[in-house]
Amino acid sequence: MLAFALAWRALSMAHVIPPDGSRLRLRLYPRPNIDKLRRRRAAPTSLALFDTPPDDSNDSAAERLAARVVNFCLMNRNNSIILDRFPELGLRDWWLTSDCLFQTVWNLKIGRRADHAILNYEIFYFSEDPSWDAENEVIHNAKKLFEDLPVKVQVRNQARVHLWFPEKFGIGYPPLTTAGEGILRFPASSQMVGIKRTGNDFIDIYAPFGLGDLWEMVVRPNRALPLSDQYEEKTTNWHSRWPTLNVYSWSGRTK
Repeated sequence: MLAFALAWRALSMAHVIPPDGSRLRLRLYPRPNIDKLRRRRAAPTSLALFDTPPDDSNDSAAERLAARVVNFCLMNRNNSIILDRFPELGLRDWWLTSDCLFQTVWNLKIGRRADHAILNYEIFYFSEDPSWDAENEVIHNAKKLFEDLPVKVQVRNQARVHLWFPEKFGIGYPPLTTAGEGILRFPASSQMVGIKRTGNDFIDIYAPFGLGDLWEMVVRPNRALPLSDQYEEKTTNWHSRWPTLNVYSWSGRTK
């Protein structure tokens, strides 16, 4: 942890350093409106005795928090390897998402090993070919790509979810147009984050509802789909594993 802390201080904000030592620019989606944030800084009504120090960073608090979360996620070796290798499959729209991200952060925050008891490493991708054969080929290629990892990597085409979701969960599911739309339909706020590596210079993080809850170990329901039973089952399990979680029930009350 000390080495991580020193590396973090050495960074300019909104950059991350993966285990290979490269320095990557972080891109947060949706991107904060920096111009709007600047306008909120009211101009002084009188002259200051001393000049205000220049602001060397255009990064917002949201981007700084995102960099902190990503650096934590990269301390899980499995996450780092998956993010580094998955682009080899040639899929443009994809995200590493859910359990392997927020559970890594929670583990580190309470002093556990980064990958402690994390069972699911999920990748959402989007391909316009909704056939099972096409998805199965990606699953097969991913299995070969990660066969040396001691974890299960689950890969799912979000263009196909509406074809099997109603039978599995008994409710309708709209056809999606991006991988990110799948993240929007997780039942819990902490799950709603995705990370991917883009080229040699960037690491992207998708956080449609921000990262405050994930970082503060707060779990709230996302009612985009009527998945109250699944939410209660998941949060009961999480609370037993991380007793310091602040969990809101599906009705909105804290447990």
